Amino acid sequence: MSDRAIRSVAILGGGITGLSAAVAFARALPQVVITVIETAPDPAALADRLPGSMTSVHRFHASVGLDEAALLRVGAAIPRLGLRFENWPAGSETWFHVHGDHGAQTGTIAFHQLWARARRAGQAEAYHRYAAAAVLAEAGRFVHPQGDPGSPLAAFDYALRLDPDRYREVLASLADQLRVVRTQGSFAGVDRHGDGSAAALLLGDGRRIEADLYLDASGPAAVLAQAIGGEFEDWSSALPCDRLLLGEGPPSAVSPNDTIVGGAHGWQFACPLPGRTLLGHVWSSSDPVPDREGRALIFRPGRRVDPWVRNVLAIGDAAVALDPLHWPNLHLAQSGIARALDLLPGRDCHPVEVAEYNRRSREEAQRTRDFQALHYLRAGASIEIPDSLARTLQQFESRGRLPTYDEDSLPDEIWLSALLGLGVLPREIQPLAAAVDSVAAATRMAEMRAGLAQLAGRLPSFAEYLARVSA
Repeated sequence: MSDRAIRSVAILGGGITGLSAAVAFARALPQVVITVIETAPDPAALADRLPGSMTSVHRFHASVGLDEAALLRVGAAIPRLGLRFENWPAGSETWFHVHGDHGAQTGTIAFHQLWARARRAGQAEAYHRYAAAAVLAEAGRFVHPQGDPGSPLAAFDYALRLDPDRYREVLASLADQLRVVRTQGSFAGVDRHGDGSAAALLLGDGRRIEADLYLDASGPAAVLAQAIGGEFEDWSSALPCDRLLLGEGPPSAVSPNDTIVGGAHGWQFACPLPGRTLLGHVWSSSDPVPDREGRALIFRPGRRVDPWVRNVLAIGDAAVALDPLHWPNLHLAQSGIARALDLLPGRDCHPVEVAEYNRRSREEAQRTRDFQALHYLRAGASIEIPDSLARTLQQFESRGRLPTYDEDSLPDEIWLSALLGLGVLPREIQPLAAAVDSVAAATRMAEMRAGLAQLAGRLPSFAEYLARVSA
């Protein structure tokens, strides 16, 4: 190791976020001493409490050496194809938000351009019905992506539905294998150097934990990051919901989808897990929704403007707090961990690397906020539209274009699935797309739709496939 290399990392918080950071740092930097202080869990730390993920979870698992089949066998995870949206927008037909290709290009012309024209002419079905993942989701069937590159079964993706307790146990076991030091403790303060950086974490029992780099995974209270300083940017004007009530129901029919019901004045979700169904109700504190037992989790939508200050890095809910819509919480936590490793500075935490980390993190969080705000706007909520979302809508409604943002971790296919599923149709299509014969394009779409419908009938049900894989 060079003289300026980081030699030790202390992580405050032993939930899924903290353990994700521990195993990622330990796997990437085996010579670095990693210590996790397992504080009492924060109920409002949604990345630690909720089962949802995005497709990026596969990259994270590959980077730390977690095998999906093993997660399935111990009941820590099951695949999830998509989200089934009901009554969102109000009065609309049920639609599915899924990952992967929708339709196929015609030369260089994107499918959504030709679909939008056909839809306006009444010659196309709902957008999701041209995606293999959505056809399987609607039929309750599943296989892992497979086949030749030209096969529709090779052109879709899926996320994972995680059992939070079992998933944390898997991460803790992996941390132990990687010789991460785990210790119980409560945060009592921080000792600081003259320049304001952290010199040691002070624990409730009098212990001092010293390290070169400190990660705050304590949840939205961000007790360590708050002690070092930094501004919090409130997003409640764009994201109206700030309350979450969780409950459990009996096991439901095995489904490859989570169900989202609601809209402008709050929404509900149902997430089938092994042996139980997690239920949730999300709403705004400004609405008179009864919570007689006072069990609701309170969260404040927003982000820390600079998640990395000196030698303290806030990750997960300590860096950005969002509601569970589309399950962004764990995605942003693990994305932030990967970015930290990519830009890891020396022990001096040089301002160049820290500033670049903060820039990328701000832009990624902002685009995720825009994505959620789009749903509330289309549901009829009265929100303040962020400038970046207004630009996206302006470009898309004009000609079906999506503006490019460097740090948008949501691929175009995710934005298109949401925009078109929510009923945002371009007024016109791009001139090159307009040159494609409309009758020929509609005929090709009909053939594509028929082929996907036949494909679903040949595949096993979700329950059958899970039983086969688990065995």
